[in-house]
Amino acid sequence: MNLPKAIFFSKLCAIAASSNSIRGASYQRDLGTRIIGGDEASEGRYSYAVSLQDEVGHFCGGSLVAPDIVLSASHCMQYGVGYKAVIGRHNLTTADGDEVTVKTEITHPGFDWGTTENDYMILVLDRPTVEDVDLVQVSPDTVSVGSAVTVMGWGDTHPSDSIQTRAEELMETEVFVVSNEECDQSNGTVGGTEHMGSIIGGYEDDYHNQITDDMMCAKDGGEDSCQGDSGGPLVIRSNSGADMQVGIVSWGVSCAHEDFPGVYARISAQYDWIRTHVCEQSSDPPASFDCGNRIAETSTAQGTQALRNTGSWSTIIEEDFSGGFGMFNQHGNNANYYSRALNRFGVVRISDGVDGSSAMTSNSISLASSPYTMLKIKFSFYAIEMEHSDDLCLNYELDDGAVTGEKCWSSLHAFDNDRWYDDKSLVFAASNANSLKIRFRVKGDDDVDDDGDDVLISSVTIQGQA
Repeated sequence: MNLPKAIFFSKLCAIAASSNSIRGASYQRDLGTRIIGGDEASEGRYSYAVSLQDEVGHFCGGSLVAPDIVLSASHCMQYGVGYKAVIGRHNLTTADGDEVTVKTEITHPGFDWGTTENDYMILVLDRPTVEDVDLVQVSPDTVSVGSAVTVMGWGDTHPSDSIQTRAEELMETEVFVVSNEECDQSNGTVGGTEHMGSIIGGYEDDYHNQITDDMMCAKDGGEDSCQGDSGGPLVIRSNSGADMQVGIVSWGVSCAHEDFPGVYARISAQYDWIRTHVCEQSSDPPASFDCGNRIAETSTAQGTQALRNTGSWSTIIEEDFSGGFGMFNQHGNNANYYSRALNRFGVVRISDGVDGSSAMTSNSISLASSPYTMLKIKFSFYAIEMEHSDDLCLNYELDDGAVTGEKCWSSLHAFDNDRWYDDKSLVFAASNANSLKIRFRVKGDDDVDDDGDDVLISSVTIQGQA
């Protein structure tokens, strides 16, 4: 069972440790965060490396894959947001770089705390970074055994679990990929003291039946990542273009132990999941993700289960509110209906919620026997007196909450008041889903008696892509 290396307590949980160690998490603050046997990286060489920090300090790493998206490890989750992604800071004792609030954590739905399976997490930032930094390119390709790869992070540089020598600057080391079969056979003695050629006080450990297809392993004599480096990138360096990220620091037995490689989440195993969420959530996804193939522009109109073909997308259901609330006819919605408003026929107004938050939720939409692996929700809206701190969010829920997601548009960056927008959309994976609910949510800070923080919706279209 893969548990933290040392015992740490946070405001959220306390987890006892063994040597089979997750390499940094929200409950791991100070002990054992290190790159072992490495060197200080050249300042700016890995400017995509991100330090995740809360009120205590650095607790995990990450990589900037879009101006407002950080890729990290699920076991770094904080069970809440509001902590900072620190971008462009080589020395953590300085105030250099850009501190951006983490707005949303998207952990992989298959993540398992016990096995560290699917240790991937997408962090959506409150805004794009203003730092002039590189983005790392996420690689869909499997890495060959024997390939040289580079891992980086901040923290202790001493291999002993009981000695902490914290690094202030970003450290790096080169390791080499080993096969999953070889990694799974790893076993050896951990800890203890050598006395007259024998180890006293040590114990046996192994990786047997723990290395899965979504993991990869890498090692080199006396060099390794370790706890606190968690979430940081494992990359193939490039001298002529973007570095290619192939792994995420995840777990391992001890640190730089000659018998145990470091274990990383394998990017190629979940590249489509990563790509989908970057395309959904980023305000400016890099061209390397080819999001245009999934976010095709299409038109809207009313219908039911029409399955009309519009290019690569097929229309499943459309709501133009010509006959009332339609598929949003739910008790408890903070919405009013207008047969005509602002030169459009059939409009609903989302307003008058509690504490500045108003919502409108759909009925359950059947997806049984659906051939689609991707869904797209496109809508037309008009904002009324929304301030820069106010957001319009679209949530989705598959199979009664088995999978959920959200995308928010801020009036600071994404739209202006007093005009219609017909081009906002959300794309997400939906393979084998049987039902869907969507919800529009207006997040403002006005009192319920005020006239502000309102949104008009004139059409909603749900489309599918096989």
